[in-house]
Amino acid sequence: MIDRYMEICRAVETEFSRNRRLHGARIKCGPGCTDCCGQLFQITEIEAAWVSVGVSRMEEEERMRLRGRAARYLEDRKAVVARKGMQEAWGRLPPPGSRLPCPALVEGVCSIYEYRPLICRKFGMPLYNPDKPGQVFACELNFRNGEPIEDGQLVQIQSEIHWQWKQVQADYNEAGGYRDTEPITVARAIVEDFS
Repeated sequence: MIDRYMEICRAVETEFSRNRRLHGARIKCGPGCTDCCGQLFQITEIEAAWVSVGVSRMEEEERMRLRGRAARYLEDRKAVVARKGMQEAWGRLPPPGSRLPCPALVEGVCSIYEYRPLICRKFGMPLYNPDKPGQVFACELNFRNGEPIEDGQLVQIQSEIHWQWKQVQADYNEAGGYRDTEPITVARAIVEDFS
């Protein structure tokens, strides 16, 4: 499943590159731009397995520091969710008071960048989700609310990626893949071993 997941990741990265070419300087994503890194979101078991692989490949000292930050994050996340509830993280920055910096973030850079989950790979470009038709989501740091996003290929390309990812997850379920009963986060994938 990891090989198929990585194919989806490559498709998302190709789509992000296409959007950078299309929208140019409007997409300001890069090292130091971390507003999207404070979202409270969940990931799948497949994504968590890939994050865990990345963590296992780190030097011991770096891995222990990361796990310490992740353990603190998990406690802080419980408190934020208890106060604010679980915020919708699809394509928007979280409202003030519900942000919590990802434990993988170190001095404005993701320490697990090669292993990051799909939402982290997508955020910043205009996003279309066929499960939520009728709207294109976009980071408000790159695109102002109501600003037109001209792209005749966005819906078709991103729908295809979406359905491919859904199929990978369905095949994972069909094969009897492990399903966790608790929400899985990047922090859990750092602290626990999902590989």
